[in-house]
Amino acid sequence: MRCRYVLMGVAVAAVALGCRREDDVRVYQAPKDSVGSGTRSGTAATSAGGPADPASAPRPPWIVPDGWIEKPSESGMRIASYAVTAPDGRSIDISVIPLSGPSGSMLENVNRWRGQAGLAAITESDLPKMRQSVKIGDYDGDWYEMVSEKPMIDERFQSRTLAAVLPLPGTTVFFKATGEDALVRENADKFKAWLKSVQTGAPAPTAAPPSSAGAADMRGPVAPPPATAVPTWEVPANWKSMPASTMRLASFMVSGPNAQAADLSVVALGPAAGGALANVNRWRGQFELSLIDEATLAKTTTAVELPGGDEATVVDLEGQGASAGKRMLAAIVTRPDRTWFYKLTGDNALVAAEREPFLRFLKSVKYP
Repeated sequence: MRCRYVLMGVAVAAVALGCRREDDVRVYQAPKDSVGSGTRSGTAATSAGGPADPASAPRPPWIVPDGWIEKPSESGMRIASYAVTAPDGRSIDISVIPLSGPSGSMLENVNRWRGQAGLAAITESDLPKMRQSVKIGDYDGDWYEMVSEKPMIDERFQSRTLAAVLPLPGTTVFFKATGEDALVRENADKFKAWLKSVQTGAPAPTAAPPSSAGAADMRGPVAPPPATAVPTWEVPANWKSMPASTMRLASFMVSGPNAQAADLSVVALGPAAGGALANVNRWRGQFELSLIDEATLAKTTTAVELPGGDEATVVDLEGQGASAGKRMLAAIVTRPDRTWFYKLTGDNALVAAEREPFLRFLKSVKYP
C-alpha cells in the first residue's frame, strides 16, 4: 500500500513515516492550495474511523516557510512536497524523501544530483570540498549545493539544487530544493530555517525492542521495511565482488581491456519506488539525454521474462555531453514486496560487451 504521510509521534526521532495497514495509521494529506504561513503546517488528519480531533491531529514536524505551497507527493518515495512559484513562472520543487536501510554512498547521491544538473561526476577526494555542515533540528547534517553550467530550464535558466542529508540509525532523510537558480538562491535562507525547525528530538537509540501492535517503532524517523536478504545468483567469472555500500545490497567491478571499467550495483527499495518511467528518466537525465513519456518508454525498453514468473524492464543508455563514452545497462524487477534495480555503468564498449553476461546474471537470481 502507498501512503503519503504517516505520523506516529511528535518528534521526528520518534516518528514512523511508512506504510502499514490503513486501520493502524493516521494519514496526513496536504491541502492542494495550502500556503505556508510560518506556522506548523497541516490540516486535521483523518483515520479509518473518521476525522481526527483537530487539537490532536498530526502535523508535519517542521515549520513551513511563508510562500511555500504544499502539493500532493506524486512520487511514492516522497513523504512531503512543496512548491515555490514566482510571478514570472520560475519555480522550485522541494521534497523530503526518507530511505530506510541502504541509501547509497554520499558520492553516489551527489553524482546523481550533479548528473541531473548536467555536471560531470566527481571523485571521493572531491567530496569534502563540496560538503558543508547544516543544522537539521538537533542534528548536524550534510549540505550540498550545485548549479548547472548551462541553461537547463526552458533553455533559458540555469538550475540550482540545495540538498541536506540527515543520516540516522537505519534511515537517511533527504531534504532537497531544485529549481531556477536565482529563485533557489532567494529561498536558501528559508530552506535552512526550515531544516533547523525540524523536530528531531533526542537522538534515537541504535536498537530497540520490537514495538507492540499499533505502537510506533522508535528506531528512527522512518519505519524501516523488513530486512532485505541478499538473493543467490550466478556471478560471471570476470566480475569481482566489492563491498556493499549503505544503499547497495551488492556491488561488482568489471574490468576490460585498455583499463576499461564498469560498476554493477544491486539495490532493493520498497514496492513504491517511483515507477519505471520516473527511474528511467532520472537515469536519462544523468546521461544528458532528453526525457521520454510512457509511450516512448515501451519502445525504448525491453521486457525480459525471468524464471519464477517475474519480468525485468531492461534499458540501455549511451551518454552524451559530460557522460559521452559512458553506457548504462539497467534492469528493474518489480516484485510484491520490493522493487529491484540492477545497474551496470561504465565505459561504453565494455558495458555493451557485458550485455549477455548481465542478462544471464539477471536470469540466475533466486529471491529469498
